Amino acid sequence: MKDTIAEKLLVDHLVDGELKPGSEIGLKIDQVLTQDATGTMVYLEFESMGIPRAKASTAVSYVDHNIIQTDSRNADDHRFLQSCAAKFGVTFSPPGNGVSHHVQRQRFGIPGQTLLGSDSHTTTGGCLGMLAMGAGGVEVAMALAGQPYYIEVPKIWGVYVEGEFQPYVSGKDVILELLRRFSCKGGTGKIMEFYGPGVKNMDMAARATIANMAVDMGLTAGIFPSDEVTKDFLTRNSRPDAWSELSTGSNPEWDEHTEIDLGDIEPMVACPSNPDNVKKASELSDVEVSQVIIGSSCNGSYRDFMIAAKIVEGKFRHANVSFEINTGSRQTLDNVIAEGGANLLVEAGARIHEPGCLGCIGMGQAPATGTNSLRTFPRNFKGRSGSKDDQVYLCSPETAAASALTGHITDPR
Repeated sequence: MKDTIAEKLLVDHLVDGELKPGSEIGLKIDQVLTQDATGTMVYLEFESMGIPRAKASTAVSYVDHNIIQTDSRNADDHRFLQSCAAKFGVTFSPPGNGVSHHVQRQRFGIPGQTLLGSDSHTTTGGCLGMLAMGAGGVEVAMALAGQPYYIEVPKIWGVYVEGEFQPYVSGKDVILELLRRFSCKGGTGKIMEFYGPGVKNMDMAARATIANMAVDMGLTAGIFPSDEVTKDFLTRNSRPDAWSELSTGSNPEWDEHTEIDLGDIEPMVACPSNPDNVKKASELSDVEVSQVIIGSSCNGSYRDFMIAAKIVEGKFRHANVSFEINTGSRQTLDNVIAEGGANLLVEAGARIHEPGCLGCIGMGQAPATGTNSLRTFPRNFKGRSGSKDDQVYLCSPETAAASALTGHITDPR
C-alpha cells in the first residue's frame, strides 16, 4: 500500500482504526450523493436522526433513475426529495439534469476528497483522483450526519498502463478486458489504482468509464491520478481551482499487480447475461442487433457521443435497428448540440432521450421480445432491461455506432 494514491487518501481521511490488513477503519467523508431510487429512504433515515442540516461539506440529491412519470408516484417522490434538499441544505438536481455520476464530476468532484453515494456506480468519481464508493442507505445517511464510513482495510491492486489506444478502441474495451481476465468477483475487498506512462493517453471519458465499472469487478473503488488530463477537465468545467496533483509514488507497494498495454486492447463485448462474459467484437459478427443505445451512466460523456457522431456521419442506421442516445448530463447534451454532434446522430436515424439512467435500469428503452440489444451500459443482468427474456450485450460507443449501421455486432476498426 505504501507510496500509492490509495494510501494517501486513506491516511488523509482516517478517523478511526489502523491501516492493518483485515482490520476495520472509519473514514471521513467529504462529499455525499443520493439518487431518487434509494434517496427517499436515505432522507427518511436522516430525518429520523433529528439533525437539522447535512454536515458533509458537499451533499447533492439527484433525480436520475425514476424519471419517466407514468403516474403521480414518481413525481410525488421528486417533490419529497426537493423539499428534503431545501430543509437539510442539500443541493438538488432535478429530473433531466443528468446522471449523478456525470454531474457530480462535472460540477462538484475534487481530487483528493472522499465521496460516498447511495448508488453503486458512485465509483465513477475515481476518475478525478477521488476515493469514491457506493454504499447502502443507512451508511449514506450517517455520512450526511458527519459520521465516518466504516470498511475493512482494502488490498491495493496496481495496474501499470503503457502504450496508447488503437483507433476505434477506448476505455470501455479496457474495463471489459479486465472483467474478462478477472471476473465480476475479482476485485472484492480491493482498490484498483492505475498508473504508468500510458495513463496520460487515457482521456477523462475513458477514466470515467473504467472507474464507473470498477464496482462491476467487485472493487471498493478505482482510482486514477490527478494529472494534466484532470486539470484540463476541471478547467473546461470552469473549476480550475479544484485541481491538485495526485500521483503514485516512485516505489509503490502493491498487494496485487497487473500490466496493460493499451495498444494490445481490441474492441470487446460483454455477452448475455453478465459483464464478465466477454469476447472480442470480431468474434461476434454473426450476432444481429435490433437495438443500439449509447449513453447512460457508463459511456455518457461528450467524447462518447462525438466519436459515435463522426462514425455515422453521412450514413443511416440499419433498417432493423432502433438507434438511441441518452447523454450523461444536460450539460453534455448541450455541448454535443453546440458542436453539431446531435444533428449528425439524428440525421443517421438516432432517437435522442433526456439525460438520465433510463434503459440501464429498465426505465424505458426495453428491447423487443426475442431480440438482441447492444448497449454501452455497465450491466446486462437478465431482465434488467425491462424485458424478461432479454439478450443484452455491452460494448464501447465505437462498436455501438458501427453496429447501428450494419445491423450486427461489428468491430469498428
